[in-house]
Amino acid sequence: MRENTCTNLLNKKRVLHFTIANTGGGITKFVLKLWKYIDKKRFHFDFVTMSKHLDFAEQLEAEGCKIYYLSVYAEDNKEQFIKEVEEILDNGYDIVHLHTSWWRSFVLEEIAKRKGIERIIVHCHNTDVHIKENQSREEARQLHLRQRELLTEDIATDFIACSEEASTWLYGDRISKDMIQIIPNAIETEHFKFNNLIREEYRKKLNLKPHDYVIGHVGRFAWQKNHEFLIDVFGEVSNLNEHARLLLIGIGELEEKIRNKVSQQALHDKVLFLGKRDDVGEIMQAMDVFAFPSRFEGFPIVLIEAQAIGLKCVVSDKIPRISKITDNIEFLPFEKEQWIDKLLKYGIGYKREDMTIILEKSGYDIKTLAKKMEMVYESDL
Repeated sequence: MRENTCTNLLNKKRVLHFTIANTGGGITKFVLKLWKYIDKKRFHFDFVTMSKHLDFAEQLEAEGCKIYYLSVYAEDNKEQFIKEVEEILDNGYDIVHLHTSWWRSFVLEEIAKRKGIERIIVHCHNTDVHIKENQSREEARQLHLRQRELLTEDIATDFIACSEEASTWLYGDRISKDMIQIIPNAIETEHFKFNNLIREEYRKKLNLKPHDYVIGHVGRFAWQKNHEFLIDVFGEVSNLNEHARLLLIGIGELEEKIRNKVSQQALHDKVLFLGKRDDVGEIMQAMDVFAFPSRFEGFPIVLIEAQAIGLKCVVSDKIPRISKITDNIEFLPFEKEQWIDKLLKYGIGYKREDMTIILEKSGYDIKTLAKKMEMVYESDL
């Protein structure tokens, strides 16, 4: 285990977030935005990661945070995992905030209880298992379901989920409904106001022509995000609309596979791989429609962002309906013809409007979410 140290901050609730990653995924985005807007006079965050490095580590350290780098997963080497986590918790924390999507074990919770952590929060962000391509998804699901049957209400002090679907997936009927808080994700709405000047600037930066019809997607290159389906659909769309272009933002283990698929379909001059970006909001300004064919989701932050910025969103019907905050989102089954027809429809154009006021009134601004989490952190046990 490698540790980056910094000066201790006293007289604050010390919160340890477990875990963040270098993939730019939803959990990490959620945690970092929460840190940005939490009341730093009352709370201090430190972070645990399984990644070998974090691109944003220097910024967190400059803000006084500790970052702990775990070397093993509990399932791979339980003894070493316990040793490293105990060393971390010996630094003194009031709260352990565990971000997860599925059950593999309860080792972390058990360690935190044994170490006398006052508040242990389990926070579900998704509705299926996250595994590598060479692992068995069905075996992982069965492991999750077996572990869920062993779940008890004393494993943590607080149970949170980003949607009802995520709550049902992680907790089943093992945790009383009145013990679970549904706290939807949120965004920096001010950063996602539609701005035509930024739109034009970024279309030029990306070498997009004024008449290009730009379909966008944001997501890790992973089975969950279903890039294969998106490429197949886009191939047909581009055959019918020669000006169609596809922007893909993200990184992940399946990126090379998707690049090969794009080449095989002779789409390399129409598909832009943009990698992991810090300017997602600006790139979204350049898009004309947002496509999101995920196989499963809890409550994707990028869909909040896309709706805020006024994009029409074509998404899979596997995504929780709580994601529909505006009238700009349509849910479709995995039937290629329906996706092709819908994406071609928006190629004709529509009036783009700033939708951030709707999101703010509905409580999807990150400042509102930060206040909700502050209440969780300080509520009576």
